[in-house]
Amino acid sequence: MDSSEPRRAELIARLTDLGAQSASLTALFQQRAAASYGLGVSDMKALDLLVRNGPQTAGQLGAALNLTSGAVTGIADRLIARGFAGRENDPADRRRVLISADYAALQSGPNVYQSIGEAFQRLHESLTTEQLAFLARYQEESIALTQQAVDDLAAQDQRAQHR
Repeated sequence: MDSSEPRRAELIARLTDLGAQSASLTALFQQRAAASYGLGVSDMKALDLLVRNGPQTAGQLGAALNLTSGAVTGIADRLIARGFAGRENDPADRRRVLISADYAALQSGPNVYQSIGEAFQRLHESLTTEQLAFLARYQEESIALTQQAVDDLAAQDQRAQHR
């Protein structure tokens, strides 16, 4: 693969631009989706973690979202006030409190993610297995690169706070 090949350079530039567009539109969609539930983006990200990973301590949510314990307490309070989550004692350690998604409440209300989920499902169904495998690998590597960038920025913030 010759990096000086014009078509390759055009495709790389297009992927860079498309990635930026996708990130911006995803952020805008997340803001609007969160607002439709009376929540903020961090609240929705926490709820997503609770749905995907199960009950979490405030410390676990804070670490995953790179937020302080005070910020996580505010998020938990908002999710609970809106009926999307609850607090429960950890059955393994009654001293610990877990925050968990309220699946019944989530399923009983409107789902602003349904139409976009269905649209992506149709897109995915239009692709071959090989195309899906390539896209899955690309997404996994993109996520790893982005996670590293987030971790690097968090480390910079930590160093700046200790100066």
